Amino acid sequence: MPDLRRSLCYSCNRDGQDQGPVGGKSGDMVVFSLLILSGMCVMAAVLHGLAALRRPFDRTQSIFAGMCLAIVGYGISQVVCFTANDVPTYLAGLKSNFLSICIFIPLYGYFIRCYTGKGSLKVLHVVSLCFAGLAVLNFWQTNSLQFDSAIRLQQFKLPWSESVTLATGKISLALQFGILLVVGVLSYGVYALVSVWQRDHSGTVAAMLLAGILFLMSTVQGGLVRLGLLDFIHLPPFVFMLMPVIMGTALDRESTRRLRASERRFRSLVEQSPFSIQVLTPQGETIQVNRAWEQLWGLAPEDMVGYSLLEDPQLTEKGAMPYLRRGFGGEATEVPALVYNPADDPQLKGPPRDRWVGAYVYPIKDGDGRISDVILVHQDVTDKKRTDDAIQLVAAAVSSSANDEFFEQLVINLALVFGASDAFIAVKDPKLEHALRTLAYSANGRVVGERLIPLIGSAAGEVLRQGKEMCIHDVQRRFPQDSLLSDLGAVDFVATPLRGSKGEVLGLLGLSDTRPLTHIEQNMRILEIFAARVASELQRQQAETHIRHMAYHDYLTGLPNRAQLHEWLSGVGGVDSAEQNLPKNALLLIDLDHFKTINDALGHEVGDELLKAVANRLQTIVASEARLARLGGDEFVIMLSSDTDIQSRAFAMAARVMAGLSQLLDVGERSFSVGASIGVALFPTEGGTEADILRHADLALYEAKKSGRGAVNLFKASLQTAVANRLQLEEGLRNALGNQELQLRFQPQLGRREGVAGAEVLLRWKHPQLGYVPPVDFIPVAEETGGIHAIGSWVLNEACRHLSDWVRAAVPFDGHLSINVSAWQFSRPDFVEQVRDALLEHAVPPHRLMLELTESALLYDLQETIEKLQALRSHGVGVALDDFGTGYSSLAYLRDLPLDQLKIDKSFIAELGDETEHPLVESIIDIGRNMGLVVMAEGVETEAHCQRLIELGCEYFQGYFFARPLTEEDFLSWLDEGHVVAPV
Repeated sequence: MPDLRRSLCYSCNRDGQDQGPVGGKSGDMVVFSLLILSGMCVMAAVLHGLAALRRPFDRTQSIFAGMCLAIVGYGISQVVCFTANDVPTYLAGLKSNFLSICIFIPLYGYFIRCYTGKGSLKVLHVVSLCFAGLAVLNFWQTNSLQFDSAIRLQQFKLPWSESVTLATGKISLALQFGILLVVGVLSYGVYALVSVWQRDHSGTVAAMLLAGILFLMSTVQGGLVRLGLLDFIHLPPFVFMLMPVIMGTALDRESTRRLRASERRFRSLVEQSPFSIQVLTPQGETIQVNRAWEQLWGLAPEDMVGYSLLEDPQLTEKGAMPYLRRGFGGEATEVPALVYNPADDPQLKGPPRDRWVGAYVYPIKDGDGRISDVILVHQDVTDKKRTDDAIQLVAAAVSSSANDEFFEQLVINLALVFGASDAFIAVKDPKLEHALRTLAYSANGRVVGERLIPLIGSAAGEVLRQGKEMCIHDVQRRFPQDSLLSDLGAVDFVATPLRGSKGEVLGLLGLSDTRPLTHIEQNMRILEIFAARVASELQRQQAETHIRHMAYHDYLTGLPNRAQLHEWLSGVGGVDSAEQNLPKNALLLIDLDHFKTINDALGHEVGDELLKAVANRLQTIVASEARLARLGGDEFVIMLSSDTDIQSRAFAMAARVMAGLSQLLDVGERSFSVGASIGVALFPTEGGTEADILRHADLALYEAKKSGRGAVNLFKASLQTAVANRLQLEEGLRNALGNQELQLRFQPQLGRREGVAGAEVLLRWKHPQLGYVPPVDFIPVAEETGGIHAIGSWVLNEACRHLSDWVRAAVPFDGHLSINVSAWQFSRPDFVEQVRDALLEHAVPPHRLMLELTESALLYDLQETIEKLQALRSHGVGVALDDFGTGYSSLAYLRDLPLDQLKIDKSFIAELGDETEHPLVESIIDIGRNMGLVVMAEGVETEAHCQRLIELGCEYFQGYFFARPLTEEDFLSWLDEGHVVAPV
């Protein structure tokens, strides 16, 4: 094996002997050959560099130009080495030689990557960095990249008697690594070119592959020579410098092939394009046109000989020339659509009709930036122009008046677009089963009255059956039963269905003419636009109607609502001022009796169904005589008018309503007899407003309910006064407690045996302006406004306070105080705690307090009532049932209620006499005695009352016969005067 520690660069002859001292005859032929090849590489670098700079920039050509320059450096440095006479000169050439290799090999790798598309750029970047490191190491080492020690020069004699300079020395590891990198990159080039060759057997690829194989083989040979493993001349410089010839020729052929392919693609694109394309010279002369262009203009290429687009007077006249000159000047330009008429240019042989043609001008520039060709793309926009015109006509209709005028304007414009004599818009009508009703009909440019479009045996019916737009020629022959088209003398009929957003058919848009219609196919798109706009407007109107219906009608019953009622009232003449002081209208406000009870007991679903049934019944009663509306809840309104005796008509209508609602109403499996109360207000009145009318009816209804329900009441001015008084009471009650206007009175209660058993606490209100207001007037107001809670709490605490004060003052009173408790107060969840807290706060024994409750307060929720009463009695508080006998008076619930006392209502006491029978009072006394309850008679005003009650067995009494309700001071005086004797 040769000694790898000594590298012989052309170092010995074939016999392995030294060639003697340096200075022999130089290799002129070798040097000359390298210089010639270097010159060829310089020319190749210039040519390919210029080719790369053309637009668009060619990266492959630019890299190849760099490779050529690197090879020039490689060849010249090799010449320096071959002709060196001393070591420094040789080393300078050798270092330059290695530098050229470190530049050429990475460029070769990038060239192969660009040409084949194979390989990883990241790997090539790493390889380039390695070669950059070797280049730096090459100049840093004294004896170049190849040697690790000093070298010795000698002459190597070539076979043709010439000699070249060579060197010997110890080779470096860096050289071995560099050779491996070079072989790797060149092997990658061969692999990539083989991959391309497998799919493209062209001569260009074959030449490239041959060059790659030669590079690899010569590099292997040169590496073996450098390593001293092969005794032969170093071939890579010669092979590498042949690269411009082989690879340059291949690149030129590839560029030519691609250019021709591009030209073929361009011509094929122009020929097969659906757009009308004309290729012109920069002077405006035609080079090429495609089939679409010939069909558009009716011309052949030979017809354009001698014609220059830039000299066409018609284009100048139509205003297209400025756009064309801008395009021919190098700027891509759009030429606006212009109309062309064959009659204006006899040379045109296209379709015999006006055409709107637009164009785009595209200048094509060569590699030097000069305009080589101009492409003119024509576009027939006739259909689009007609569509735009149709849209403008639709817009014109939109800008006109709404509703009917919109449709009328639209059918007129549609007839104009199609050149038809008749056009119509027809829609479905629930009342018409076999015909459509026209919304608008245009005949000869004039809007005529409504017509019916038959659907049986007619062209319109066929269009709806097919569900698509249709053009029917010779329509009378095909549909002889179509009476409308027969009367019109129609020849052609065109129509399309009108569809909603969900695809449902709304109607039909159609037109006809007494002559055959032309341009039907082109105009069908316009018909679709008109149909879409009509359908949109129909849906808008339907939505508007639906929204208005929702706004002015009750969702449950479908009746008009409060908003609609206000519109009715505002539309009645003379609402704000009475005409001749005679009302001509009546408003009946109807409220169902006990509807809340049904709703709470059976649920809202049953309640809603009942309201629907009531609405239907009322509609039947009212019919067309009056207007019916639902205000909300269980309130309905009837508004009627009459020029004579409106009051009699109103009461007659009210009587019919009462009779109709008294009859059974079937709701599911149940039947109801619904009563009603009705308030009647007559209008207009002087100064009356809509709000006044409703308020008057409401006041009349309130009075009807007060009279016992199931009544009819007419509003009178006195009701307004009552309302004013009520408002005054409400306002006063809000301030009564704060202003200390409420006072307590005490009416004694006596027992037959023990004398004074207790006293009932009664409430009085002294109004600053009204004086003393009776409880019967202000207690209902307090209950309705919610003020009863504060008032009841105040009475409870005041009664306990008085009891506490009397105990401390040793007042001779050991009885109880009875307090009236409102149903609203008793229903509070914390009522028991409220009573207990009051007793504890004032340290009052619970048995000194008696609570009086009415039957209505106890029966709302019987189980909850029982629990509360048991809790009160467990604390020691007494419970009395007030006004017994006036309500339900059922022994069933009376047995379950934990009571201490029954109070006979004063209405029964007033009827007592010596000789008459009084079974009810006697029964109450017997019931109380049998149930172990104290029975107290209130309202005892005469001695006869007292004696009769004693005879019936009553033991306790209260009334004016014994004492009136007294102030605290008078009550205490009454006690001091000894009025404690029991009734005899």
